[in-house]
Amino acid sequence: MPSLAFHRQRRAEFLRAIDGPVVLFAGGHRSRNYPANSYPFRADSSFLYFFDRPEPDAAAFFDPADGSVRLFLHERTTADALWHGASSSFAAETARQGVAEVLPVECLETEVRRLAKGRNVRSLAVADHRTTERARRLTGEALDFDSAAGPGDPQVCDAIFALRKAKQGEELDEIRKAAAITREAHLGAMRHTREGGNEQELVGVVEGTFAHHGAVTAYSTILSVRGEVLHNNHHGNTLRRGDLVLLDAGAELASGYCADVTRTWPVTGRFSPEQAEVYDIVLRAELAAIAAVAPGVRYREVHLAAARVITDGLVQIGLLHGDVDALTEAGAHAVFFPHGVGHQLGLDVHDMEGFGDRVHYQAGRRRSEQFGTCYLRMDRDLEVGLVFTIEPGIYFVPAILADPGLRARFGNAVDWARAERFTKANDGRGFGGIRIEDDVLCTPRGAEILTAAIPKERAAVEAAVGAAR
Repeated sequence: MPSLAFHRQRRAEFLRAIDGPVVLFAGGHRSRNYPANSYPFRADSSFLYFFDRPEPDAAAFFDPADGSVRLFLHERTTADALWHGASSSFAAETARQGVAEVLPVECLETEVRRLAKGRNVRSLAVADHRTTERARRLTGEALDFDSAAGPGDPQVCDAIFALRKAKQGEELDEIRKAAAITREAHLGAMRHTREGGNEQELVGVVEGTFAHHGAVTAYSTILSVRGEVLHNNHHGNTLRRGDLVLLDAGAELASGYCADVTRTWPVTGRFSPEQAEVYDIVLRAELAAIAAVAPGVRYREVHLAAARVITDGLVQIGLLHGDVDALTEAGAHAVFFPHGVGHQLGLDVHDMEGFGDRVHYQAGRRRSEQFGTCYLRMDRDLEVGLVFTIEPGIYFVPAILADPGLRARFGNAVDWARAERFTKANDGRGFGGIRIEDDVLCTPRGAEILTAAIPKERAAVEAAVGAAR
């Protein structure tokens, strides 16, 4: 877990970056199906960045006037102790969190008015809408967690983004721990893959491995033989000969830091010649994108490095026709690689994505309107300490291949008839999709692959599949 010194330093830097008081909220429990049955609590990431294992409904008052931080927690009651166990005292939490004092959150509004002394107070929306409504009433701001413009005042968002974007040593330690657990989970799924099994069995292996290490899923596990569905959370298919299993899963630690990895492998443990051909194109694309990583390089160029290799590979196997650079510039690769090459990673699997393109796209840059490239989640110049994913893929998506607009746009540049044959492979089930994803740290020397220990070379993947038998 990040240390008290880490959290205190981050809070001090935040206080120096703001010009008026800010109240941040951890958020509270959200009900699953009736009020007393809630989802597991997970604090808002920006709050978690400043505090160690915060409690539900916690709030914090940051005051740059005197450099103080006050924490608000629920009062300790006998009923809470009965149902949930005794909680540490306010005095103990004051010492543990290293704040000026801890006050009862039941008195938040009164205390904030007293502490603000007539100054405007700002806040950020959180996923728990009841807490966000409390923040709206407290500040008078039109806060909206789902807003494309971000969860609150741009100055507050900018200050937090500036702190969180480059990962410090203790944060990287946590991400590396999450990567190690994720490696074990991916290897477990590969080893337990068997013809006639089903997707849910492998999901159990993955999520059971996370639980064994005290971790949770950083996002809903994607495990499917229908890998052409990019965020496929359905796990009901039987594993059959000829199918490819695509697993996109990452562990999240109690600190909130996480991993995000995708691997693809054949159910039988042997890639068919056609599968091997496509797999090797994706792997070359991923390695080319990783090789492009260096401080100062525009992330869009990392994406295009992968896109060019995919375009070249698809030309070589006859799915695209024409000049590689011209095809890439036109976006023809997106018929088969219809998403961006990755995203930032940290306390969120798509780190700070809720802050919007205003921070993820550098000043003067806008999202492309081109199909595929429009889904690029970040377009900033890389800098030391940024952690992000690189995850190119090739997919055979019937809806894309049948799209009349794309057919008109790319015409004879795509061999549509041959592409359609991939959708009818495996007795009509289709080829599916192949994605390879790693978590990468930008260093002064280039890329450090934080998830390099998870097999992705074709021979190593084949050796792992079915090994549990």
